[in-house]
Amino acid sequence: MRRLVMVLMGFWTVLFASGCGGGGSTYSGQKTTENSEQTATSSTGTWTTAAKNEFVLRQMREWYLWYDQIPASLNADDYASPEAVLEAARYTARDRWSYIESAQTVTAHLSTGEFTGIGIRTSQDAEARLWINQIFPGSPAKAANIVRGDQILRINGRTIAEINAENSWDTAFGEDAAGTLVTLVIQHQDTTQTSYSLSKSTFIVDAVSTTKVLQQGSVKIAYLVYDTFTSSSRSSLNQAFETFKNAGVTEMVLDLRYNGGGYIDIAAYLASLIRDASDKEIFATLRYNKNHSDSNYSLTYTRLSTDLNLSRVFVITAKGTCSASEMVIQGLKPYVTVVTIGSTTCGKPVGMDLVSFDDQVLAAISFEIANANGEAEYYDGIAPTCPANDDLTNPLGESAESSLATALAFLSQGSCPTTTQRRLPPKILTLWPRKHPDQGDDGMW
Repeated sequence: MRRLVMVLMGFWTVLFASGCGGGGSTYSGQKTTENSEQTATSSTGTWTTAAKNEFVLRQMREWYLWYDQIPASLNADDYASPEAVLEAARYTARDRWSYIESAQTVTAHLSTGEFTGIGIRTSQDAEARLWINQIFPGSPAKAANIVRGDQILRINGRTIAEINAENSWDTAFGEDAAGTLVTLVIQHQDTTQTSYSLSKSTFIVDAVSTTKVLQQGSVKIAYLVYDTFTSSSRSSLNQAFETFKNAGVTEMVLDLRYNGGGYIDIAAYLASLIRDASDKEIFATLRYNKNHSDSNYSLTYTRLSTDLNLSRVFVITAKGTCSASEMVIQGLKPYVTVVTIGSTTCGKPVGMDLVSFDDQVLAAISFEIANANGEAEYYDGIAPTCPANDDLTNPLGESAESSLATALAFLSQGSCPTTTQRRLPPKILTLWPRKHPDQGDDGMW
């Protein structure tokens, strides 16, 4: 079966048609490749549960990357929801990512950057302490003067240990709706404590959250914190790189430590801004299961007038660096020197097509990702060239912040520094937690 893709502004539609010699069912539905610059439309929500279940199982048997691992005896009628069908069909030995979500949620965050919450990104260390990594402009937390490096002690009256024990993070901050009240007890870096009462609001998250031009001797260095590969971030990327080019930067530190993924079209676009590329050079190849190898295709670079024409890039990584972020690292490696700073990435060398059914979206792993050299299957993550901590005692972009300081030290001496300054907190942080890191919202509340 050959998939025919038709992209419309503001909508996505894919028509399924039978190919010569092809077998199996012929579908008519809506679909987009995860991280392509397209958005989902929703219908009226009138499908029966049985119809939803059957659709999910049929789609999984046809397009799931590990379709041959789905039990032959699995019956959609045995399950109470499409989510339960997906969970029963999921190949748990490899797949940590497939999910079902409302079309409205997927559209809002990945296409427009819209987010509803109090406006923080958190991580939890090995000692079950919950830290604030980021505060988003225009959010209730920013208005309350909460800062990076603060520690959350209680959420809505419960301690972090209690929430962990109950495994109730999905409900810890209350309903994801504007007006929902969230109470926090926060300990600041000077050990004082403050109680906050914040009302969730809906605001736009600019994925380009921090840009700076740093100078080390005569060398000008672009520094960019990029949080999510959203389609709405293209203009912010253009503006940032135009500023970098006009400033005459010759080096770059790309901070992807909190970037859990997003649209792969934007990942290819970001890589094209970094290096001087031709339109025919391969950024990444998407490889489907053996029944749909005719759907394999390659994303290519785009020649851009604002590219920086760099031969080397430093990328700050962490466990939260996932999916499309890893694609950027791997996609650049065949062409430029990539020096990674921080800790090992999440290890997601696969992606999904987004398939709409009723008012929901099925995001099941449907392809594996390889770079121009054929390098793939980095399930253990991408290890850092130089290890460094996520230093919460300093703002992102400060030259004293441990990860950035390590990158700057490498730039000046040509190798990793012999020691990395350890900063609070002393243990590796895990963004904690959020349902779907491929939407780029891991650890966001």
